[in-house]
Amino acid sequence: MPPEKRNKTGKAKGGRKADPAKSGRAGAKKRPPTSVLIAWVLALVLLSSLIYLGKEARRLPAPSADLPAQKAKNGPGSQASDEAGAKPGKLLDRPPAQRHSESRTESSSSPNYNPVEPPPPRDVPLVALAPRPAPPRDVPSAAPAPRPAPPSPDISPKAARVSIVIDDLGLDVGIAKKFASLPFPVTFSVLPHQAHSSEIAELAHLKGLEVILHLPMEPLNPKENPGRGALLLSMSGNEIRRNIRAALDTSPYFDGANNHMGSRMTRDAEMMKTVLWELKVRELFFLDSMTTDGSKGWKIARELKMPSLKRDIFLDDNPSAVAVRSQITRLVRIAKVKGTALAIGHPRAATLKSLQDAAGYFREEGIEIVPARDLAGR
Repeated sequence: MPPEKRNKTGKAKGGRKADPAKSGRAGAKKRPPTSVLIAWVLALVLLSSLIYLGKEARRLPAPSADLPAQKAKNGPGSQASDEAGAKPGKLLDRPPAQRHSESRTESSSSPNYNPVEPPPPRDVPLVALAPRPAPPRDVPSAAPAPRPAPPSPDISPKAARVSIVIDDLGLDVGIAKKFASLPFPVTFSVLPHQAHSSEIAELAHLKGLEVILHLPMEPLNPKENPGRGALLLSMSGNEIRRNIRAALDTSPYFDGANNHMGSRMTRDAEMMKTVLWELKVRELFFLDSMTTDGSKGWKIARELKMPSLKRDIFLDDNPSAVAVRSQITRLVRIAKVKGTALAIGHPRAATLKSLQDAAGYFREEGIEIVPARDLAGR
């Protein structure tokens, strides 16, 4: 059939024969293109992300949006605002378990409370937390503090003790009574075989004063007379012991002894051993008057392990009042350095007056006047 007739026939029958090329393109339009599929996938991913983020956002505590308005309504000084600011602080100051329990209770009563996703117990409204301080920067550790130097030795003891011995008593009872009336105790050193030796020793004893024997010994100068019953280098051991016993018999109140003169005698170690042994067996202490720098009395007494001590200064080698006051000042200075000091004076008016005037000075300087035996060591 000719083409024209075939076309007409087809048209007449109301049908159209499909063109192969055209039918192929029509078939391709029926499947969605690849770009559309990708867009759908991306849309699904985006939608899923939005749903997930929405759920996560619901887990966070809802911000108190009306807090500024509430503060403005209450005012900065109102009781409501003070309580709102104080409550978190009180909550944080409590133990962790109690803090978490109260946080849950408050959250459940809040209008922003979410019954599906409750906030964790540790979460507290951000406005209640004080800003956390920034971590400190790395600062080089400070060098260790230097070790303090050891304290220097204290050369001024808190309580210094002084003993004052008055020698050559036994002749004048009147001057002895005046020394016995001093406002502090002095030690009476009484010569034996004098007119008032026993009386003065008893006077001192009744006053509660220490009494010692002022034992005469041979001096360097042969023209000087040490007095009756003196110990001499020319004597035998028995003669020395006999003289010592006779001197001690003049009073029962002797607690010790010191040498009167004796610069020659005290230099002789063997003779001093004889003298000191006699004193030791009678339980007396020995005070070395140090009438010479070469005296061996104090050293021998220590070797015999008997109580002993030695003089530090004479108060009145120069009998003037000015000199005596100067020596008293020196005595105090020695006592503060050493802790103890011993001075020897004599029954003279200037010495008595200076000691009377020094009573207040001793108190001010913290000086304690004690008997000589209190300073005697073994």
